[in-house]
Amino acid sequence: MKKKVLFVLDRMVMGGVEVLLLDILNSLDTKKYSVTVMTLFDGGELKHELPKTVKHVFLFAKQYKGIYRVLRFISPSLIYNKLIREEYDIEISFKTGMPEKIVAASRNPQSKKIAWIHGDMEYQNFGIESHITAFKQRECYNKYDRIITVSDKCKKAFLNVTKTETPVEKIYNAIKSEKIVMKLKEDPDISMDKSMINLITIARLHEDKGIDRLIRAFAEGYKINNKIRLHIIGHGPEEDKLKKLVKELNVNDVVYFLGKQLNPYVYLREASIYIHSAISEPFGIVLLEALYLGLPVVSTKCGGPEEILDNGNYGLLTENSQEGLNKILIRIAQDHEQLLKFSKISKLRANDFGMDVMMERVLSLIDEV
Repeated sequence: MKKKVLFVLDRMVMGGVEVLLLDILNSLDTKKYSVTVMTLFDGGELKHELPKTVKHVFLFAKQYKGIYRVLRFISPSLIYNKLIREEYDIEISFKTGMPEKIVAASRNPQSKKIAWIHGDMEYQNFGIESHITAFKQRECYNKYDRIITVSDKCKKAFLNVTKTETPVEKIYNAIKSEKIVMKLKEDPDISMDKSMINLITIARLHEDKGIDRLIRAFAEGYKINNKIRLHIIGHGPEEDKLKKLVKELNVNDVVYFLGKQLNPYVYLREASIYIHSAISEPFGIVLLEALYLGLPVVSTKCGGPEEILDNGNYGLLTENSQEGLNKILIRIAQDHEQLLKFSKISKLRANDFGMDVMMERVLSLIDEV
């Protein structure tokens, strides 16, 4: 008899969490597991990437402005009972906030309940708005059987903030290499000039990703070496502000905004160096993807990247500041070939985070039921 698994999150938008969920879903044996994904809102760039074997239910056809402020006052039991008509063996909240409250409100006392935490709660406690108070948030987590965090930094921050009684463990995120290989067969919309030093970053254009710091640092490097180029993949609320900054620094001809890309791998393949400028990053799947494609990786010391790069053994780490990024971009501009040594070992490190490693841990949790 198949085990029934429920995943709950807000929407299937383009993001690291949602990409990870798709990889997990595509790794589950359909002969052993029957899976439902419940989202608060329909739509999102990745909705159509859900496997056909996965049942999808949702609360609202689209996301309305201010809806989260209303949702937090609605009983999660009402939402659960409206959408969830079956009983599941495992119920997993895959995002903080309302999804956690919904799973905690399950009417099935026999199901195993897991909350997956992807953020650094000491940097920003994204779920507190839905929970309203720290006491209610802790009370919610105490209803779970297990909490999963994605890095040591993430685990420590979660415990410090919530002080939950529920067991907390770390399972590193992973990459599905077969998917990357398949996606590499596609062609990018642009080709990068191979005579240039092509830097690339992939991030939601939000202030906590530090893209403004990266652009300023790039401008400093460009003064030294006019052969460097910066390619930015992603979209978000800071986009207009960042484009304005590029013009102000007079680097608009050498900084390229590539927008949302369902297939970032073909652009990573074209690039010379991957740069990660985040202020806070609990893990960072994109670093693994860059490593798998053999790119030298440079990152600020912002949490997860230190663990991925093994404190600088598999990539270059810099201080988490404007000054730190300035120094590293100047260094790249002066002698980018010094980073090529990392290309030889990048893929070896990425293999430590293969999907098979992660799924062994995930399936052990599911199969305990």
